Parts: sequence; structure tokens; C-alpha cells
Amino acid sequence: MRYIRQEIFKEIGRQGQKKLGKSSVVIIGVGALGSASAELMARAGIGNIILIDRDVVELSNLQRQSLYDEGDIGKPKAMAAKEHLNKINSEIQIKSVIDDLNYNNITKIIKIKNHKKNIDLILDCTDNLETRFLINDFSVKNKIPFIYSSAVGSKGYVFNIITGRTACLRCFLKEAAQLETCDTAGVLNSITHLVSSLQSNEAIKIMLNKNYEKCLLFFDVWKNELIKIKVNKNKGCICCSKKSFEYLDGKKFPPMIKLCGDNMYQIRGKFFDKGQFSELKNRLKKAGKITDFDYCINFDRRLTIFNDGRALIKAKDEKEAKSLYSRFVGN
Repeated sequence: MRYIRQEIFKEIGRQGQKKLGKSSVVIIGVGALGSASAELMARAGIGNIILIDRDVVELSNLQRQSLYDEGDIGKPKAMAAKEHLNKINSEIQIKSVIDDLNYNNITKIIKIKNHKKNIDLILDCTDNLETRFLINDFSVKNKIPFIYSSAVGSKGYVFNIITGRTACLRCFLKEAAQLETCDTAGVLNSITHLVSSLQSNEAIKIMLNKNYEKCLLFFDVWKNELIKIKVNKNKGCICCSKKSFEYLDGKKFPPMIKLCGDNMYQIRGKFFDKGQFSELKNRLKKAGKITDFDYCINFDRRLTIFNDGRALIKAKDEKEAKSLYSRFVGN
């Protein structure tokens, strides 16, 4: 009875619902877009959902990231999202991965073995071009459909990328593109939820082999503007035409990434063994207040340090972020 209203809809039906229940979706980034898309996927009965995120919940997230509440502040988003989604739908399988997706771990996390896919679709809900281009490389190479989404200010985009049938991300989005961010332009909660609704709707179409949108969708909720943009395949595209996967091969791996948040930077250091991480915790306890989540610690609300060597740092610029990392982590 849980999905009866969805089964009544003739484009899905009982057989379509069964197919959704056997489908697997990877959601990369569970911030404003990913958390809303994850909730919609869970409520729609997608049988297997993998959540991947490297960030933690902040107070400023709650304005638009409606899956979370004040009790989640400081928690890794992937962990908090899984906890909430399990309460929404206990009948499906949900896995959370608290990690920075990069060229070293993407194949291991998403698990492509002997060219056999165990997932049906990837939802790109990330906040930076480097990770988006990595997903693009991975999806094109392994022929896994993915749906690009973004939202800043009052504007949002959604685009289905199906290898061999549509353009890929690098056909039209350039590396040097100066894109607005939530830090510089702000963001309305209405646009993030609209984009997630459209992304989730397209996801169901693709999983059910229905006709999906071929154009890049652009929305401006402040102006009530909708534009469909035709995107042609670039015959000279370095990714889908020339099959050169620069981001997946690690040729374009940045040591520091600026995240879409309150002046948040990520720095990747060396992996801590159990003893080293315990020693770091004890050292930071003497220097200030820490919150211990076992595999990560939050220090003075400025640094979140993971046992894999990553650190999320609130800083005014890259220089200050590096300075704080060196001062308190020194890894």
C-alpha cells in the first residue's frame, strides 16, 4: 500500500514500481540538491540508494537542506541523511559513504568490476566542477547514465547525460567557466527543491526506460522563467569523442578544493592510522573544544578532520586554510 498512488499513475504502474524496487542509484553530494533528491528517491521506493558526501551539516544549511535539523549540526551529511531516510522508508537499502570522491576511489566506491555495472544511474548533486568532470569521465567510460544538476541564486539547471545518445558535460561546460556560487550569489530554497524534483522525475523516467528530456533545462524561479536549451555533441570533445579521461586518470587532481559553503575549504593530507588519529584527538582536546564522531572530529567549529587525512576548514581564503591545517593537523 505504500506506493499505491504511484502505481495508479499509468506511466509507472505495478510493474514499473517493481522495477524501481530493483533499481540502484548513486547520489553524489547530499547537500541542498542531493538531500532532497535522496528523500524523493527513498519515498518513490528505489530499492538501493548509495549516498556519497564529504561535508558536515552546518547551521546555514538548514535554510534549504530540509532533510536535516538542528540536531544534525556537525554530523557528516551522508550519515545524517541515512539516519533520516531509514525512518522514512525502512524497506529499502541505503548505504552512506563519508568520503571525498576522487580518481583514486571512485571505482572502488561505485564498484565497477570486469565492466559489469551494479548501479543504474548516478545523480550529480555536487558543488564544484572538478568533481562533476570526474563523474562525467567515469560515467562516459562505464556507460552509466547520470543527471547533472546545479542551483545558485534563483537559477537552476538539469541535464540528462546518456553516453552515445546525448552530449556529455565537457561538450558544453568549460573548465575555466566562472560560475556563481552560494557564497557570492546566495541561493533560494525554492530553486534547490525545484531542481531536485525535476532531477528525480527524470531519474524515474530513465530507470523505467521511458522518454527522457533531451534538452538542458534552465529555470529562474524569481522570474518564473523556463528555457529548454538544445545541446549538441561536440565532435572534438576530449571526453566523449576522444575518450581521454583526464579527471578519472588523475591528471587534473587539485590538492585543495573550495566548497560551496561558509568559506569552507577541503585539504587532503596523509591517512591516519588508529594510533595517530587518537593522538591527534588528545592533542586537540588540550587546545580547544572537540566533538568526536569516531571517524572524524570537529575542532572549535572551524576544523573537521577525518581519519583518512581530509580536513574541512572554515577560513577567509586558501592561505588561512593552509595555515590552520598546518597549525592544528600538521599532517
